Amino acid sequence: MGELDGPAQSMTVEEAVEWLRRVDGELYRTPPWRGAGRAWVAVVRMPAPEDERTVLIVALGKTAQEAASAAANEWRSVHGQDGPLH
Repeated sequence: MGELDGPAQSMTVEEAVEWLRRVDGELYRTPPWRGAGRAWVAVVRMPAPEDERTVLIVALGKTAQEAASAAANEWRSVHGQDGPLH
């Protein structure tokens, strides 16, 4: 998978699925009765040392790919620009 350059960078579908698998992320879709539009939700728990609180990333998107990309970008912003995306 390629590096993400910033918050507007998106992943391919294959990259999004592979990244979620590697970080033990989950993907959900809102139920159809929740109004006019349905959204995808990517949920990723970031690992943390035992003495620190775990960070939970919840990212929304119109597509699964968009939600996963948003979660990956948030992961990247928490780790900093030089941090790993895995």
